[in-house]
Amino acid sequence: MIQQDYFIRVIREFFAALAKALEKKEIEDRSKAIHELYEQYLGSYEFYQNATTEEAIEQIMLLYPEEQRYQRMEMLAELYYAEAEWRAFPICNNLLERALALFEIIDHNSGVYSLARADKIDSIRKRI
Repeated sequence: MIQQDYFIRVIREFFAALAKALEKKEIEDRSKAIHELYEQYLGSYEFYQNATTEEAIEQIMLLYPEEQRYQRMEMLAELYYAEAEWRAFPICNNLLERALALFEIIDHNSGVYSLARADKIDSIRKRI
């Protein structure tokens, strides 16, 4: 129970930190903040940028306990989605495709419905 409460707090902190990072006006500052979020909550930024979606999922499956996996995937999807906002084509589309794949996996397998996630899935589908 204590671990679950702790992880819920970690999730809240992540989304608060992501919102704060996205408020930064300078793209360079925003990019640096996003890189730090990868490192703090998931692992190597370089790994997640260069890995396929399948490799990223495998990494999450190896590193995190079962009860945290979908939330960690959602963190990764949110980071991909956020980063795509200021990246140029074709990197933007690649990040959106990865975010979409992760959001869809979470949507189909987590057992938790999220209106915000459904909206992001629709938004990404329209953009790519």
